[in-house]
Amino acid sequence: MSNKKNVPVAGKTVAGKNNYNKKKDAQRKKAEAEKNAKRLIEEKRKKQKQREKRSEEIRRQRQKISAKETRTAERKAKKEKAKLLHKRRKARFVKKIRYYTSKKFLSSLNYFRIFTCIILPISLIITASICISRSVLVNVPADIRAAEFNGRVESETVAGDSIFNVQQQQVFVDAIKSKGSRKFSFYFNSVVNVGDDFSTDDLCFGNPKTNDFVLIATVYDKNNTVLYRSLGLEPGKEINRAKLFGEMSYGIHDVKVAVNAYDKNTNKKIGTRYAKIKIAVGVEYNGEE
Repeated sequence: MSNKKNVPVAGKTVAGKNNYNKKKDAQRKKAEAEKNAKRLIEEKRKKQKQREKRSEEIRRQRQKISAKETRTAERKAKKEKAKLLHKRRKARFVKKIRYYTSKKFLSSLNYFRIFTCIILPISLIITASICISRSVLVNVPADIRAAEFNGRVESETVAGDSIFNVQQQQVFVDAIKSKGSRKFSFYFNSVVNVGDDFSTDDLCFGNPKTNDFVLIATVYDKNNTVLYRSLGLEPGKEINRAKLFGEMSYGIHDVKVAVNAYDKNTNKKIGTRYAKIKIAVGVEYNGEE
C-alpha cells in the first residue's frame, strides 16, 4: 500500500476546483474594481475639464460685458462733456452779446474800441480774401508752377526781336494786369483771336527788355487743360504766331496764362505770374460775348 497523500489538484478534485474558482473570482473582482476606479477617475477628470471650460467661457463673457459697459460709459461721459462744453460756450457767447449790446458798453464805446472790435477784424477778413483770390497757389495748377526749364529756347523763326521800346513794353505790362511774383514782368495779348485752323498771329507774348530771365508761358482753361505752352523766351524777344495744342469750340473762352521765370544761367525757377485773358475762336471779339 502506497504512503503518498492525495493532494487536491485544480480541476480534478472538488476542493481544488473550489479554490481555483475562488481565486479567479477574486482576481476578476479586483480587475473590475480597478477598472471602475479608473473609470471614476476619468469621469472626474472630464467633469473637471468641463467645469474649467465653462468657467473660462463665463469669465470671457463677463469680460466682454464689462468692456462693453465701459465703452458705453465712456461714450456717455464724452457726450455729457461735449454737451457741457457746448452749453458753456453758448453761455459765454450770449453773455458777450448781451455785454456788447448793453448800455454800459455802448455808453463807454470810443473810437479805439470801434477800430479794434469792428473795423480791424473786417479789414483783416477782406485782406485775407483778396490775398487768397490773388494767390498763385490758388489760380495756377501745381504741375504748371513746377514746370522745369531744360535750356530750350524758341528759335528765331518763332521768337523775334520786339519792335517796342521799354516805355511801350511797360504799357503792355500794365495792361495785362498780371499777379504773382514781383521779380519779373511780361506782357500778353488780353484777347487772342484764333482762326479755323486754331492758329493765331497776335499772341503778343513778350519778355520785356528790363527782365534778366527766360520766360515760359502756359495757357490753360478752367479745367486746367493746357491749350498752349511756349519754349523759353529770352529777354527782348516776342512771340506772335502760335498754334493751340487742341481744338476749341467757336466763341469766346475765358482762360488764364501762367508765366514762369527761370535763371538763364542755372535754369533755376525764379517765380510765377498769371493773368486772365480771352481766346476768340472763329469770331471777332468786340468787348461783348
